[in-house]
Amino acid sequence: MAKKNEKSFLAIDSFDDINNDKSSEQMLVESLNINHKSKDKRQTKGAAAGCKPGTTRKTYVLPLELIDKLKAIAAHTRKKEVAVVIEMLEKGVIDIENQFGNEITSLTKFDINN
Repeated sequence: MAKKNEKSFLAIDSFDDINNDKSSEQMLVESLNINHKSKDKRQTKGAAAGCKPGTTRKTYVLPLELIDKLKAIAAHTRKKEVAVVIEMLEKGVIDIENQFGNEITSLTKFDINN
C-alpha cells in the first residue's frame, strides 16, 4: 500500500506536482533563460530614486533672469532644459579646468577652510 505522502499518477493535483513544485511561470523563465532580476542589486533611495544610473537630483537656487535665458536657449535649440543646463555646466567646468590646468575630480582637493 502506498503512503499518503506519495501520489500516484492518477492522484496528481496540479502541474506543479510533476515538476518538483516549480510554478509554471518559473519553468517558463528557466526554459527561456530569462533573468528578470537585475544584476545590480543596489536599491536607489532618496534623491537618486527614479533617476538614470549615474545621476541624482540636486536643487540650486538661480536668478529668474538666468532661468528665463536657459529656457529661451532650450526653445531656440529645441533641446530639453535639463540638457541645456547640463551642457552649460559641463562647459563651465571645462573652462575652470583649463584655467587652473588640472582636472577637478572631488571636493577633497579644494581647501574648504576659508
